[in-house]
Amino acid sequence: MRFSLVLLVCLPQFLGAQLLPHSDLILFSANIGNDSIWKLTAPRFLSQFNPDGYNNQPAFINNQEIYLSVQFPNDTTQTDIYALQPASGVKQAIIASPETAEYSPTPMPDGKRFSVIRVEQNGNQRIWSFPLDRHDNGRPEFPEIIDAGYHCWINDTLAGVFIVGKNGQAHQLYAIGLKSQKRLRIASGIGRCLKPLSGNRMAFVAKSTDQTWFLKIWDLRKQSAQIIVKMPTGSEDFAIMPDGTFLAGNKSKLFQYKPGKTPDWLEIADLAKYGIKNISRIATGKDGKIVVVVQ
Repeated sequence: MRFSLVLLVCLPQFLGAQLLPHSDLILFSANIGNDSIWKLTAPRFLSQFNPDGYNNQPAFINNQEIYLSVQFPNDTTQTDIYALQPASGVKQAIIASPETAEYSPTPMPDGKRFSVIRVEQNGNQRIWSFPLDRHDNGRPEFPEIIDAGYHCWINDTLAGVFIVGKNGQAHQLYAIGLKSQKRLRIASGIGRCLKPLSGNRMAFVAKSTDQTWFLKIWDLRKQSAQIIVKMPTGSEDFAIMPDGTFLAGNKSKLFQYKPGKTPDWLEIADLAKYGIKNISRIATGKDGKIVVVVQ
């Protein structure tokens, strides 16, 4: 196994007809100790089915199944969405259209559908949803949004959407209503990671300068965003554990931050012992499982 990393900062629109960098998925079990620190154990290599390809953007659909974006080395035109069941090792192609590329599988709050960023034949990037039981062929949820880069679901009818900046302009973050299709601008100059929180809130990274990035939480009720903590240097990705602890990576090290409990990030693991040089993305499950993306 090769556990090293290229930090993926490209947006889907730039990933069309090219071979994406090799990346792997490593699954860890995690338990919280009496000191309130999460401890990682039992690493498992998940991407042996595509050892030289692109395996990225994992998301826990439930405690038994992970969806991810996959590109095989002999395919330079698209990515597909695959499902993995770590316990059994079963894998399955969920979306494998020859005309489009799909990224960022995301569970939807109703527990019946999931959404993706679909790069359509004309280059538009729209948010599509698909049923978990495969009973239909999917639909665009925001038909007029054609420049979506990333997204999350704040609640059943409201999404946080990363709008790709054009011609060198800053990327924008909007809250967009599913029923009204109305946009509410939240922030400019943001990172790619968006995560929903309870109480109609959303966490994201605001890039104040090239070197200074902050974790912020936006509250629908207050319609404002509050700085929570400065991010570890160079890290725009984070994940959230079941108890509300934030996780972020810096090179081979994993850090945690619990709002109201600690003043700053605490180092909880150095994954260099597994050959991991940098941590790119992180995904967490409700049962405490953690997946990191490495190369």
